[in-house]
Amino acid sequence: MYIHHTPTKVFIDYDIKNIGELIKSYGFKKVLFVYGGGSIKKIGLYDGIVDSLKSHNISYIEASGVEPNPKVSFVREVLAKNYEFDMILAVGGGSVIDTAKSISLSHKTGIDPWKFSKQEVEPTSSVPVGVVLTLAAAGSEMSNSCVITNEETNEKEGFGSEFNRPLFAIMNPEYTYSVSKYQTACGVVDIMMHTLERYISDEKSMLADEFAIAVLKTVVKNGWVAYNNPTDYEARKQVMLASSFSHNDLTNIGRNWCPRAHLIEHIISGFYDNVTHGAGLAVVWPAYCKYIYKDSKVAPLLARLAYELFDVEKLNDLVSDAYKGIELMEEFFKSMNMPTRLEELGISKADVEKFSLALTKDKTLTITDVVDIDYEAAKEIFMLMFE
Repeated sequence: MYIHHTPTKVFIDYDIKNIGELIKSYGFKKVLFVYGGGSIKKIGLYDGIVDSLKSHNISYIEASGVEPNPKVSFVREVLAKNYEFDMILAVGGGSVIDTAKSISLSHKTGIDPWKFSKQEVEPTSSVPVGVVLTLAAAGSEMSNSCVITNEETNEKEGFGSEFNRPLFAIMNPEYTYSVSKYQTACGVVDIMMHTLERYISDEKSMLADEFAIAVLKTVVKNGWVAYNNPTDYEARKQVMLASSFSHNDLTNIGRNWCPRAHLIEHIISGFYDNVTHGAGLAVVWPAYCKYIYKDSKVAPLLARLAYELFDVEKLNDLVSDAYKGIELMEEFFKSMNMPTRLEELGISKADVEKFSLALTKDKTLTITDVVDIDYEAAKEIFMLMFE
């Protein structure tokens, strides 16, 4: 059985001066305002939100300082202050949104947030989370996922729950104009991975495949424009929408999915916190595809990407065309100055063993996929990231 549930209300081209009115319409009176550094202040977004909250008599508490690869220690620090609030407003990208989600699950229950991340406890309630999106990448603004890092154990864990779904998501492309070229490129890669992980499947779903191809075409075309012209409103808008719809389960409707690239990348950035998620994925995906592309279920899917995304003519067999598509995907990543080898991230082959053991839980776990990944497969995939 498959259930599709996408309850998040999306506001596109939204004027932030109305945020207070929106929050008041839901009946909320006390807001926990979660954000990262000073970027939202530089672009005037912070002042716009605060002014609107004040004008509608909505009290707020600030929890700032969320880092990339968000930390469970930050979540615990916020929870320890025993703030009173009836909703959380997350202003930022995936790291801020996932931090807000983690806080929302533990606020009323008192359960340590890491227990949810490790799936030791199932969520049964959450504080409503609203989002003002400033970085198109993670798709967390509409997804049921939450990813948090435990820096003490070098673990980066993600889990899904319907209690993670945000109540609303506000999207105005102008809020993303200040995003750097590097972060824009990382976002493009992340969006593509959320889509590709669902597209490469042995469960047939024609509608999902068509959705996936449409999202990929949109983000490749508009991601390139946004990378080269950061203030192109329409390109930023299309990338924002692709981000949301790549990860709200639309592109796997009717089938399950395995987030294999994310699982692998989480191992890398769990050990190396300096690795930006999208940059890590740009290294992982080509290597993973080079491991699976000859499989009879996979080759036609990868070959179609070559035809649809990179205009490869159908001149060779599917396996050859699939490999050509992998090479062109790498070239696309490189064109936006993304790394495609682990050496570029300062990582050596000496790390392959610990990566492989961590991914397979000391050889006790096999990731069930179109092509299953056990300890030996993990080692081969990690080694392909150097070739």
